[in-house]
Amino acid sequence: MHKYKFRLILIFGLFTLNILYSQYSFAGGGEYDFPDDTGEAGPAYFGLVRDDRGWNLPSTKAILTTKNGIKVEVKTNVLGLYRTHISKSVKAEDVTLSCQKEGYIQLKLVNRGSSNRYVETDCILKKVQ
Repeated sequence: MHKYKFRLILIFGLFTLNILYSQYSFAGGGEYDFPDDTGEAGPAYFGLVRDDRGWNLPSTKAILTTKNGIKVEVKTNVLGLYRTHISKSVKAEDVTLSCQKEGYIQLKLVNRGSSNRYVETDCILKKVQ
């Protein structure tokens, strides 16, 4: 009986943690506790950097580069989240994202949606053997 009680507590704890953690996977500024500054600074570029197993990667460089050579580099936070702005005059389709972390290579980018205010792109990396 003790073994089943432990499993039930573990499953409930993991379920609760998943609910709390999942709040960071929704698009937009407010869900990340960032102010909505998209009017003054232009669209917010944001997303998560993960490895190919789904684990978030903190302290990863997220580099946004425009067609005319402007580069904006930020590091992901403890949850693997990056968020930044470039300029109101830069169009989202003119921006490319690359992610860099020592010991990893970039596998793919996952565009999760964009609007006039938000551009959400996740970056998937793979550990180099």
